[in-house]
Amino acid sequence: MMRASHQVVAVVALVCLASFAAAEDIATFSDFQLIEETREAVVAQDADAALNLLTEMQRRGTGIFAGAEKARCEEVIDLPEGISDWRFKGAARQAYITAAKSKALKAGACGCLFDGFSFDNFTSEILSKPGADLVNDDRAEFESYLTQQQRETEARYRDLETVCRSM
Repeated sequence: MMRASHQVVAVVALVCLASFAAAEDIATFSDFQLIEETREAVVAQDADAALNLLTEMQRRGTGIFAGAEKARCEEVIDLPEGISDWRFKGAARQAYITAAKSKALKAGACGCLFDGFSFDNFTSEILSKPGADLVNDDRAEFESYLTQQQRETEARYRDLETVCRSM
């Protein structure tokens, strides 16, 4: 009886060792090799191998998981409660996006327009006050900024976007 339990433990140890060795092998695969092996495991309907390979792809952020960790790039505009002008948010948003594009052009940056450039940074630069201090009358300043900056900035930014997409 004791001998049978030793044999079971030995078999379990061998299986675990084989799984560990397979995991080591997967870690040494190139990204291309990993994708090919995953495709083969899926076609062969080898669920265990496919799961291990897909897990490695996810860990590396390759294949179907490429870019999965990227945060969404969105403008965040927090307006104070006292803003009642329904056109205000649109003007503020367009002016903010235009200013962010202008900053990206100056830096030659392809990343998220709003990284390191909050709405408060924008209002401080354009209006010399934080977003929390905005009032309905500030819409005219945003519209003036747009009139002066938007057309040229948009045209130049389209060129930058083309370059960024080709990278």
